[in-house]
Order: sequence, then structure tokens, then C-alpha cells
Amino acid sequence: MKNFWCEIYLDKLYNNLKIIKEMADDKKIIAVVKGNAYGLGVEEITTRLNDKVDYFAVSDINEAALINTDKEILLLSPLVSKDDFNTNLNNIIFTIDNKAVINEFPKDKTMKIHIYVDTGMNRMGVKCSELAGIISEIKEKYPNIIVDGIYTHLHNTKNVNYTLKQIEDFKKCTEPFKDEVNMIHCLNSSGFINDEIRSASYFTNAVRAGNILYGYDGFNKGIRRTYNYFAKPVNVYEVSKGEHVGYGCTYKAKRNIKIGILGFGNIEHFGFSKDIDKGFFFNVVRAAYNSLKFRPEIFDAKSGRGIRIVSKPNMNITIVDMEGLNEDSLLRIEISPILADSRITKKYIE
Repeated sequence: MKNFWCEIYLDKLYNNLKIIKEMADDKKIIAVVKGNAYGLGVEEITTRLNDKVDYFAVSDINEAALINTDKEILLLSPLVSKDDFNTNLNNIIFTIDNKAVINEFPKDKTMKIHIYVDTGMNRMGVKCSELAGIISEIKEKYPNIIVDGIYTHLHNTKNVNYTLKQIEDFKKCTEPFKDEVNMIHCLNSSGFINDEIRSASYFTNAVRAGNILYGYDGFNKGIRRTYNYFAKPVNVYEVSKGEHVGYGCTYKAKRNIKIGILGFGNIEHFGFSKDIDKGFFFNVVRAAYNSLKFRPEIFDAKSGRGIRIVSKPNMNITIVDMEGLNEDSLLRIEISPILADSRITKKYIE
């Protein structure tokens, strides 16, 4: 028994969505649920949001297949294969970023696409100068393909001036199609929470909500984190003064202590560190710094007090100093769901 789980607070999820909708005015809401809904469980999260958002968005066709919905699902990546186009799912909107891929579409099946426009990220996408030509060719040669949307990615929102130039370029190249294309969108979470960037994107009609939906960003707008990880000791063990604990004998008890064995570790993406020897002087300085600068990742859920880790977390175990704790103490663990093992037990709290 691991005694380790993740709680997802649905009231906070719904409240985050309420704030997003209020800020978005009349824009459609695309709930981005890629990466297993940012680690929170795509099947459950999409079920809970199904009647509250306009679209879902994922990374690939395999993620889309996990979602039980009649809502349309946008594949946010143009990295698709011919097999993907032959899917039995009838609610998929494909992203394309070049003309050649269109030839792989089935000729006897109506397909919706969004065209991804590169406005400066330079890793994929149609250039603004190519957009009109591609849309014209699709209309003339591919009657079964519906250009349902055009979008770009705001990849450097910390630089507001850069992003405003991006948005202006995107506006110019999409302007001729505003009355014939259903969706034009560029706002992601980091762009959406910036008032100036959001205002400059007035001509768009959809928002891709990911980080802000789950509470990774947007705290200044009232967004709240929707999750916490918790654990209780699986076992308690007594260690005498002078005895070592854990691999490599890296911890030596300075007093008689009780230690708690917690049922999580590196597998759950907790306690990773690279054992790189950078020399004696560096190691001494690092040890001194770490002893002075206590940066807890485990907290007593009742008091909020930081709990000290004993030795180093290993594959599936983390050890803590039980001072001030007991066998029934509830501990809060700082782990990002994006990185954590998706098999961790999840509890959805109404």
C-alpha cells in the first residue's frame, strides 16, 4: 500500500473556467487536455468539462481516442500520418502546416482542418505569405476538405512587444478569411492572462485554455491550483544516534530519531538529482548551502511546516524525519502532475 494519492478539486477547476469565460467575452473555449489533461487524467477531466466548453484539444490521435465526447477535438500538432487520417473517429479536426500532407487525406471522406501559421517560432507551420495560396488550392482541388480554422502559437509572451508584433502579423494574414473561416485563434494561457496581449487579439474568436484551466498560471487573475498530492507514512522506523540511513550512507543520525517511510520516489518523479562529481570544493560548498537553505518539498498538511527528507529519495521510497509527526500524519507533497507518473491514484473532489 503506497498511501500516496493526488486530489483534484473540481470546484476550483470549474471556477477557473468561469474566470476564463468572463475574461474571454464571447470567444469559444478550447479546453486543452493534452498530456493526460496536464497530468490530471484526461478521461475524467473531459467528462467533467464536456458540457462546459466548446472544443477539446490534444496532441495526437491516440489522446483523442481516450475522450468520450461528441465535441470536436482539435489535434494541436501537424505531426500526423496517413493512418491518422483513416481514423474511425468522426469528430477530429486535423492541423496541417504544408500542402503535401493534403494529398494523404481520404478523397471519399469530409475532413475538417485548421491551418497552423508560423509567426516566428520556426519549427513548423505555413508562412504568412503562403496562407492564401494554400487555402485557394484546397478550395479548388479538395472539395472534401473544410478549412475550419487558422491559428498560430504565441511562444514568447514574456516579451510583450515581440508578441504584439506576432499578433499584428497574424491579423494581417488572416484578415481576408475572417468571414469564411469558422475559427481564428492565437491566445494560449500565457498570452490570455496578459491584458495587453489579450486586447490585441480582439479579432480572434477562440481561446486555447491549458495551464490556466488547471491552475499552473494566472494566479493574479484569481486562478487557483486544482490539485495537491498527499501521503501518509507506510511504516515508521527507529534510528539510533550515529547510525546511517539509506543508500551510500549519505545520512548519519545526530540524535535518536524516528523516520517515516513514504511510498513514493523517483518513479513518481520526486527527488531527482544528478550525481555528478564536480570536485571536492564544489561538493563542500553545495553541502553547506543545502544545510543552511532548507527548501522543503514535503509539508505537514495540518500546520504547513516543512518536513525534512532523510537521505535521498530512491526508486519508490522517500524517507522523512518524523519529529512532530505520527503514523497518521497527513503530508502534502510538491510534485507537478505534468511530470508525475500517470498511474498515481487520483481522487476527484466535488
